[in-house]
Amino acid sequence: MNKIVILPANNDLNRGDQALIWQTIEVAKRSGLDGEFYMLAEKESLTEQSQSIGIKVLNPILKHPGRKFKTNKNNNYNFNLLLKWGSVALFDLIRSLLIFPKITRAILYPFLSKKSKQTLNTIKESEACFVKGGGFIHSSGKLTDSYTIYYLLFHILLAQSFRKPIYVMPNSFGPFKGFRVEWLVRKVLNRCELVTVRESISQEMLSNIGVESQLYPDLGFSLNKNERSNDELVELRKLYPNRELVAITARPYRFPGSSDPKTKYENYINNMVLFSKWLFENDYLPVFIDHTLSETTHESDKSCILEITSKLKNEEYSLIENKDYTSRDLKAIYSGFNYVVGTRFHSVIFALSESVPSIAITYGGNKGQGIMKDLGLADYAISMSEFDAEKAIQSFIKLSKNQETIRLKLQNLRQIIEQKHHELSERLKEKQL
Repeated sequence: MNKIVILPANNDLNRGDQALIWQTIEVAKRSGLDGEFYMLAEKESLTEQSQSIGIKVLNPILKHPGRKFKTNKNNNYNFNLLLKWGSVALFDLIRSLLIFPKITRAILYPFLSKKSKQTLNTIKESEACFVKGGGFIHSSGKLTDSYTIYYLLFHILLAQSFRKPIYVMPNSFGPFKGFRVEWLVRKVLNRCELVTVRESISQEMLSNIGVESQLYPDLGFSLNKNERSNDELVELRKLYPNRELVAITARPYRFPGSSDPKTKYENYINNMVLFSKWLFENDYLPVFIDHTLSETTHESDKSCILEITSKLKNEEYSLIENKDYTSRDLKAIYSGFNYVVGTRFHSVIFALSESVPSIAITYGGNKGQGIMKDLGLADYAISMSEFDAEKAIQSFIKLSKNQETIRLKLQNLRQIIEQKHHELSERLKEKQL
């Protein structure tokens, strides 16, 4: 049976990444590639939903340097933590580089763990490898960025050392600040069979460093929602019959590149509080959605939501959370709202694909600004680093005023996006001939 590996490492806690892995498999199957599908995850226990639909799990060979120094509270780096991580990363770098050449790989192989051997052998035996969609290749010029990009690209490099065909699903790329970052990204991507981007800003950035790419919509647009009654929303509409429901996703963020990231984050929290209060005062109900779960505070939406809601009265908001939700459940839930204001960008993508007018609070490279611009919705994208309540209020008023036009635009876009994803599968078929 053919083996197909999805890269890089992920788990089910980030429902956006989960959707992209699941949709990558759908695209692969429609292109004629079928068999056993594998994903990488550092903790198998965090992939139960993916395993339940038949995806097998491999343990990454190159792991995050933070594994040696367990800390759940990692919203901010300190010098001691970076020093500890750096020492682990240096050892990991040397060892991982030895895996690429055949000779040193043969020498190192007996000393690898059983799980690492399984991963190595599966990649070696695979029919193809896919890089799931998303936006993980960008850097702000920090001292650690060169290693971070290498760490993220490692398993792609490993697959290329076995001469496996690599298909990169619609991603966002750039900026590429940092020592040798451009060089490494260009080296890896130019050896892939197909590179696709999900917005035109990234396509231009890749072109500027000498990488050819094709433009296709984010795969999350095509995720099928679960058929569910959305009892959570039915209950809220009974409790608040005269209010429109506004879903909000919020997240912790370190604001890389900022000279004062702590203040930036505090400003984001305080302005989200002010915006939420304005919504409630104007006959809306802000409903916070726990979109991305995590064992660490840096990725845990709940930790951010609690900071916001601690400054709101109980009657001024509601919260929807359930660790058992899949990405398909969340897409169904977002579809039942009047509006969505999303910091987690896949909450916006899920909503837009269901014709729900949305505002994106953008961060982390080009993904949010680029996709909203390509959809003709640039007026409804606010940079997280520049987020303030007044901007959000004015953008929301405009969104509400133009909601019918926006819904019609989104309904028309749905057919176009479905056609583009069909074209992507056909292009993959051609590449396999």
